[in-house]
Amino acid sequence: MRLEAKDIEQIKLRDLEVSEVMQQLEHFKQGFQPVTLIRPALVGDGITRLSAESRDRLAGKYELEHRSYVVEKFVPASGAATRMFKLLFELLSNENLDKPLAECVLETPEAQQFVSGLEQFAFYEEWNALGSIRDLDGRTALMNLLNWNGLGYGSKPKALLAFHKEGGRSTSPLFTHARESLAYSQSRLHFTISEEHRAAIEAELAALSKQNQWHLECTFSHQKPSTDTIAVDLDNKIIRGANGELLFRPAGHGALLQNLNARKADFIFIKNIDNVCPLRSLDQHNYYKKVLGGLALEITQELHRYQGLLDKDQASIDWPQLSHFLLKNFGLTLNISEANCFSHARELLFRPIRVCAMVPNENEPGGGPFWILLNGQETLQIIESAQIDKANTQQLEIMNQSTHFNPVDMVVSRLDYQGRPYALNDFVDHSQGFIAQKSHAGNPIKALELPGLWNGAMAHWNTLFVEVPAETFNPAKTVLDLLKPSHQA
Repeated sequence: MRLEAKDIEQIKLRDLEVSEVMQQLEHFKQGFQPVTLIRPALVGDGITRLSAESRDRLAGKYELEHRSYVVEKFVPASGAATRMFKLLFELLSNENLDKPLAECVLETPEAQQFVSGLEQFAFYEEWNALGSIRDLDGRTALMNLLNWNGLGYGSKPKALLAFHKEGGRSTSPLFTHARESLAYSQSRLHFTISEEHRAAIEAELAALSKQNQWHLECTFSHQKPSTDTIAVDLDNKIIRGANGELLFRPAGHGALLQNLNARKADFIFIKNIDNVCPLRSLDQHNYYKKVLGGLALEITQELHRYQGLLDKDQASIDWPQLSHFLLKNFGLTLNISEANCFSHARELLFRPIRVCAMVPNENEPGGGPFWILLNGQETLQIIESAQIDKANTQQLEIMNQSTHFNPVDMVVSRLDYQGRPYALNDFVDHSQGFIAQKSHAGNPIKALELPGLWNGAMAHWNTLFVEVPAETFNPAKTVLDLLKPSHQA
């Protein structure tokens, strides 16, 4: 595929290298090799189960020591709620909605569940105030909820939606994440958002801070255009827009690695915007964040001690103890009898760390913890089903044996013992990208996604998986999730 002079100029204006784009085009032709699963990570084999005594000790350690460090919460929050309301958009296009919603003949159980639970939604009163839902025809009522001339829920960011009823008022994910930050991240929040939503999110945070007398330190970043990837048609031919320019698309949550790389904190909590609970459950959620934080502190302090010894006092290193530390916590094997023991120890020790919560699998969509083969070594990874060869029955069987699920709930440390940040791009497995089918101007296209932020983008991090209760994972991927007991205050 040849690029024209104007294409090269466009690429440079996006702060991209021409060689990067050519490599992306090659990926479309060659595809990505699936990962090789060895076995699922299980409790006692890749997943740590902490006793009640250990949990209390770690939570206490975090409360006692975290003020000695800079701690921050990192929340990917750029997505609009369009997919969350897919069911309602389908209703608008497929159903006869001439009568009020409660009287309409609805074809699917999901649609019936939505209508039967109308008054349980935290946004019901605000929605009903635009026109009685009991009296309006169903189409008008749904348009009042979804369109910008109504509540605009079909395109607003999830951060601003009413998720819960709390003491006579409705609260948003933005409210809950802010409340959480007061408990365990020193009131520091960083949101990755779309530029178009920034003004509304900043205004809501300012209003919440004034109303609740919070003193929050909130920062924002946007997904960088330089992380976008080129799109092609189903025959791998370059797609051009109406103005003749190359079509670039956002490259998935893996692009947020650049945003994370720019953060300066010692410890960073990462949690998705839609994983929030009502206030009645917040103490339990915050307790387990402190447990994760305490474990991250403990492991990082020990790892930093070994880093210092490796740099300054190698004679004092207890090599069997170091080998045990790496194996027990990260599943990494250090052969202390090898001649390259020092260099291998340096390679294993000088890496960013992530302590990841894992919840018992309850058939939620998403990735899970596995042992995979990476560069000839067994390593712990978070793997999505899209990353394996589904035609391989053995690989499917291993995936189906998984007992735990990745809720995207982790604490990371990206500084070495001298406070120097790692360059996170150095720890990516670039072979773990995705090719997804999307649409553009009504036509199917192929889009390239970078290795996921908690998948291939963190492939060469030191990884520790910890079991936490399923109750600490409370996402709202679809509007019907808000009807679950865990979202009802």
